[in-house]
Order: sequence, then structure tokens, then C-alpha cells
Amino acid sequence: MGADLGDPGNRRRTLAALLAITVLSLLVRLVGLGTRVFHWDEGRVGYWILRYAESGLWEYRPIVHGPFLYHVNEIVFSLIGASDFSARLVVALLGGLLPLAAWLFREHLRDAELVALGLFLAANPVLLYYSRFMRNDILLAAFMLFALGFFLRAIDTGSARYLYPGTLCL
Repeated sequence: MGADLGDPGNRRRTLAALLAITVLSLLVRLVGLGTRVFHWDEGRVGYWILRYAESGLWEYRPIVHGPFLYHVNEIVFSLIGASDFSARLVVALLGGLLPLAAWLFREHLRDAELVALGLFLAANPVLLYYSRFMRNDILLAAFMLFALGFFLRAIDTGSARYLYPGTLCL
């Protein structure tokens, strides 16, 4: 379907461009990540995570969308300590990796469109803001976009190997 499929050199350049965009996306999200004080919403979620890390007690709160942040931040805190930076790190990393999701749609988009999608995912102000904010919004968006991309690749290629990461993203 993509118009640029005939030239493997174009595809390599497109992948290189997406990788460069992803590196910049990660830099923009990680530089100064811990300099801003927690927003009140981050603060209460952070408090619940610290309470979970200390006691092991978890209580479902619909506002937090499940235990993922609790579990992953417990690991991050044990490795690098609890701070504004470390609490936001996982969200920033997943948000920064969003441009790579564009590559999963390569059978349906031209090379220029893949790069444009990568730029959009890297530079969109809303995605950028919430990628530097410790909440589940970007996690849900990233996991769903990657799941869609992996399932589409499974359909396009007829290969079950894309079903595993797609299912993991769900």
C-alpha cells in the first residue's frame, strides 16, 4: 500500500529518521523532568505509590487506572530512589518512544507520512505535557497505539509473532 516500498534505501532512511526523532523525543521529555514540583494530582498518586511500596497494600482507585504505576514505580524507586524525576520516568520513557510506533504502520503509509506521524507523536504539545506528568494517560495511549500497530502488522504479514507484543501491550 505504501508508495515508497520499492526502494529499500528509502525505508532505511525513514527508519533512521524515526530513530533520530525518537532520540529527540526522549531528550525533550527527560531533560529537567524532576525540576517541576508535583502537581496535586501527581502528589496523591505518588503518595499512594509510596504507601504501597512501604506496606504492600494496594487498594483499587478508578482514578489511577489499575496497579501498573504502583508496580513499575516500586521497581524504579528501589533502583534509583523516590523523587519527582523517578516517579515520572516510566511515563516519560514510554511517551518518548511513541514515534517508534509509526514504524508499525509502514505498510499503510508512505515514508514521508511515517516521518510526519513520528514528528506529530514527538512534538504534539498535549502528548509532550502528559509525557512529563505522572499519570496513566500516556501509558494507556502508548500501549493502545503499539497494540494497534502490532495487530495490524500481524494482519499485514500473516505472522503470529506480532500478536505476542500486541497482546502484551493490552
